Amino acid sequence: MIEVQHISKQFGDKFALNDVSFTLNKGEIVALIGENGAGKSTLMRILCGYIAPTSGCVSILKHNVETERIQALKYIGYVPEISSLYLDMLVFDFLKWIAHLWNISNVNETILNVANKMQITEVLSNKIESLSKGFKKRVEIASALLHQPKILILDEPTDGLDPNQKDHIRQFIKTYAKDNLVLISTHVLEDTSIANRALMLAAGKVIYDASMNDFKKISHSKNLTEAFQILTSSAKGKK
Repeated sequence: MIEVQHISKQFGDKFALNDVSFTLNKGEIVALIGENGAGKSTLMRILCGYIAPTSGCVSILKHNVETERIQALKYIGYVPEISSLYLDMLVFDFLKWIAHLWNISNVNETILNVANKMQITEVLSNKIESLSKGFKKRVEIASALLHQPKILILDEPTDGLDPNQKDHIRQFIKTYAKDNLVLISTHVLEDTSIANRALMLAAGKVIYDASMNDFKKISHSKNLTEAFQILTSSAKGKK
């Protein structure tokens, strides 16, 4: 569903990404992990067409993101870490506006459907600025689901959620990925427990790409944090 071929991204004389290649497939939950500055945000912005790579290319369901931008990006739902909400709007009006941008015909039915999935029906008539951080996050995810994307890209999907809400979002991701692709980027390693694949960056390069089970086995105790620390230390040692 996503094919990344030898992409690099330079900002001045610094490489944020350096010759990165991988393929992501339907039915996968992929955890994009790495230390701050590893290149995760840059990679997600390139996948979503916000910025162009310095070299290399990205294809979404066989459509090149640069040369077939509209065809490629219609398959993606993206929730960035930094809020993209308009705080002075009502939740329902915001979702309605997004639905119109996607030319969705059955707007009310679609909004109620995603609102139920994200458990936000009780705040549809509320102003976004009045919501808790957890509700705002779920409104953002709901807005990304309106056009039923085949690829869902979530940056810190459980940020600001309470334990019950986190569990709900994780269960939703597992269900959604059965027929689609979900890419999550997070520093909360507990979130990666639902993934079936780990894709790890360090200094703009892919240093690990394998199953989550194999990632856990890097640690003798199968501890996610320890496995992360072992890989990041190893990458620093190779510099």
